[in-house]
Order: sequence, then C-alpha cells, then structure tokens
Amino acid sequence: MLCDIGNGAMNIMTISNGKPNPQKCFTEKYGTYQCMLAVREQLMRKFGTAIDDQVIKEVLRNGTAEIGEKYLTVIQDSARQYVAGIMRRLREHEYNPELMKLYIVGGGGCLIRHFGTYDPSRVIRSQPGNDQRRYLRHGQGI
Repeated sequence: MLCDIGNGAMNIMTISNGKPNPQKCFTEKYGTYQCMLAVREQLMRKFGTAIDDQVIKEVLRNGTAEIGEKYLTVIQDSARQYVAGIMRRLREHEYNPELMKLYIVGGGGCLIRHFGTYDPSRVIRSQPGNDQRRYLRHGQGI
C-alpha cells in the first residue's frame, strides 16, 4: 500500500503485483494541516494559550523543540493520537501490516516516524521533497 500524506489530504493507493489498483485509490482529508489544527485545539483547551505555528511545525517535523515540557508533551500526545487516526484510516482501507508493506511518501511521513508505532521492516518512509515520480518507483518495486 502506498500512502502520500500531504498538507491537506492523505492519498491511499493499493498496489497488487507491482500495479496500482484504481478501484482501491482513496483520498482522506487527513493531512498535516489537520494535525496542526488538532494540536492547536489541545493547547488552547489545556492552557488557554496559542503557540506560534512554527513551534508546532518544529515538533511535528523533528519530534521535539526547545519549549516547556508541559507544552511539548501536549503537542507530542496530540500528534500520537493523530497518527493513530492515520493508521486507523489505513486499516479501514484494508491495510494489514502482516500482509503488505506500507510505503509512506510526502511530508507527513515525519509524523509517522516520530509519533507512530510500527514495524520499521513493514513501513518504508520516503524522504519529503520528491515529486510524484515516487509513485512509479514504489509501484514497480513492490
């Protein structure tokens, strides 16, 4: 299975025998921006404080930032919950880590790397910044 997690959406494509299955391609409005919104909401709910988006992005990209521990913990916990939601949506689209590998592309792969629970031999994360040719490379190598 191939999953492209972008800013506004998550695109999911099932690949069988190295070929994409057009009947099993889905788009979910579950990108990194929605994670940012969830984090902001939790921070406001817990502390009544708005934090600069750049600080939140730093934590989402790197797993940490030089901020107070209580704020960092809320951001990390929110991101973990969000990644659990990503994995739940993938399972709804027939992802089973025992039966297939998951190829993650797009900037949202940082969320999976830092906040997800997964078997690294079954989940392969591509570096962000490549274009859609990633689909072809991954599809041919599966």
